[in-house]
Amino acid sequence: MNFLSKTTVIASAVMLLSGCDNRPDRTLSPPSGAKWVDVTFRVPEGITLQPAELLYRSAQCKSVRYNSSSEPHDIPGYNDVERPFGAPDGNNVRRLRIAVDGGGPCQWQLNSLRVSFRIADDVPLVKGKEVIDTSYIFDFGDYGLSDGYGTGLAKAFSGVRQELKTDFFPIVSNHIDNTVSLKFFGGETGTERWRRRFSLSNTRYIAIEPAVHLMKVVVLNPPDHPGDLTATYPDGSSEDVPNIFPDYDKLLSMK
Repeated sequence: MNFLSKTTVIASAVMLLSGCDNRPDRTLSPPSGAKWVDVTFRVPEGITLQPAELLYRSAQCKSVRYNSSSEPHDIPGYNDVERPFGAPDGNNVRRLRIAVDGGGPCQWQLNSLRVSFRIADDVPLVKGKEVIDTSYIFDFGDYGLSDGYGTGLAKAFSGVRQELKTDFFPIVSNHIDNTVSLKFFGGETGTERWRRRFSLSNTRYIAIEPAVHLMKVVVLNPPDHPGDLTATYPDGSSEDVPNIFPDYDKLLSMK
C-alpha cells in the first residue's frame, strides 16, 4: 500500500469516528445483549410530559476542553439526544425504552437521563406566566448533566426497580421586576429526602407517578422592603419564608 492509499484509509477512519465537522459520530446502534432501562410516567390531568433528554458519553471519541491556562485536555465525547415517550395507555401511562449501551462507532454509554414535565398550556393558571419545567435526573456515570435543573444533588440508588411518587403543588412567584413565574414544588431539593436526582447502578426500571394538586396553589410575594418572601397557602394563611421555599409539610397536610 503506497503512502497515498495509507493516508486515504487513515482519513476514512477519522471521518468514521469524527464526522465531516470534526465532531464524534453520534450514531446509536445498541449491540446484541445491550443493557436497557424502561421508564414509565403516569401523566396527571393538566400536565405536559416533555421528551426525555439523554446524554451519552464515549471514551473512544473524545472531546477537547481547555483549562484556565488555555491548555487542552481530553474528556469523554458527548452525544445529547431527545426521545419522546410513547402514546398513553388506558391509565395515562407513557413508556420509553432506553439503551444504556448505545453502541455505534463511538461505543456510546448512557450517562444521564432527564425526565421533565410542566403545567399544560391550556390550564387557566398558566396565563401571563413564565412556566418552568419540573425535572428528575438519573445518572448512570460521571460527567453528567449540569446541576441547574432544581433537582438537588444526586443520591445513590442500586435497586433493579425505582418507583417515585411525589406530591407537587403549583407555586406562583411574583417577582420584583413585575414578572410572574409558575412551577411545581415537591419539597426543598436541598434536603436529601426530597431530591429528584439519583445516581443509579443495576437499575432497569424507573416508574414515575407524580401526584399533582393543581387546585392547591401557593403564592410567593416579595417584601416591600428588604426581608423574607411571603407565602400564601391554599387555605388562605400566610407566613414569611426565609429560604424562599414554602412549608412543604404544611402543604402536604392540605392535599
